[in-house]
Amino acid sequence: MADQIFGELRYEDDYGWWGKHTLEFGGNLYTVDILIHDDGEKVISQKQKETYECFLKKWSVLQEDLIEALVRYYNEEVRFSYGPDDKMEAAEWWPEIETKEALLQAVTLETIVIAWDFMLEDTRCLYLLFSRTWGGEDLDDNGIGVCVQNEEIAEIAYKDIAF
Repeated sequence: MADQIFGELRYEDDYGWWGKHTLEFGGNLYTVDILIHDDGEKVISQKQKETYECFLKKWSVLQEDLIEALVRYYNEEVRFSYGPDDKMEAAEWWPEIETKEALLQAVTLETIVIAWDFMLEDTRCLYLLFSRTWGGEDLDDNGIGVCVQNEEIAEIAYKDIAF
């Protein structure tokens, strides 16, 4: 299906509509997956389209706040929260990340998830999903999830918050 807002999409049962979008983040272009959650009706709502359009309009401003928030999240909540006891090994798991440049070396924007329509009654909500290089190998593919509500960062956690 071709959608005016999202472009070319394919439908997958149990997930919804999938597409791709090229998005600039931190000076780099990424081709990211887009998932539009669906309740089984195979319909993308006007609210979901509005959510994505409003996000794109504010993205250039939002991403600076996002980078700062991700650096804080890493240093205040995640760094050294688990991993090896050996100090040398722990230092490899948990690199120094204090700058935008260091963060951009450690994370990759992979997916944008537009929330289910029933979740959008009073707010525009989407999730940004990132892979990350710290903390050892990510065998569970549970990097970072950022909940964005009304074009503002609402929560940062593991990326399963989007599901």
